[in-house]
Amino acid sequence: MAEIPLFPLPLVLFPGGRLELQIFELRYLDMVKNCMRCESGFGIVMIEDGEQVLRRNDQQLPTVSHYGTYVTIVDFDQRSNGMLGITVEGQVKFVIRDQYEATNRLMMAEVEFLEMEEKAPIPEKHENLANLLDTLVQHEVVKNRVLEIDYGEAREVGSRLTELLPCANRYKQRLLEMKDPVARLNEIGKLIERMQYPKQQGRTR
Repeated sequence: MAEIPLFPLPLVLFPGGRLELQIFELRYLDMVKNCMRCESGFGIVMIEDGEQVLRRNDQQLPTVSHYGTYVTIVDFDQRSNGMLGITVEGQVKFVIRDQYEATNRLMMAEVEFLEMEEKAPIPEKHENLANLLDTLVQHEVVKNRVLEIDYGEAREVGSRLTELLPCANRYKQRLLEMKDPVARLNEIGKLIERMQYPKQQGRTR
């Protein structure tokens, strides 16, 4: 078990993924300073209900998912708007066992880090998913978010595709919580089919 600060966001990040964040709330500026001083990280968790930014002192903290990804800061800079920009990289998944609010309104949690998923080769029937991912990462907006990818490895392809595909966050969260990378690819394959043939999915015979 470990005690870590939480950073709730309306998205899902997997281990190995990168994300740029703009930090402006005092509680998170303090969190980032502490992480850099102690060479530690924090947890990114998906918001299930509520707001990401606290605009009032009496505003309730958001409800978040029980599973998230522990990240570390790999780069930072001062933005032209004067705010702090950081780049984080996902390290390992965790499950929240207990959660509380710190005096500065930072969300804190006792978490259990989960074992890394076993590496598995891409099944032949899912090679099209690796090709789709290769197409997506060529986009200029995506290039900075993606590290080198092993397109023959199910865990990497499934994780990066889940982060990039335009689907509901709750669906992405369900994929994050899966432990079998090949089973995750099966789910993504079904999703792609529904995206390609939406009308046929609703027909009955």
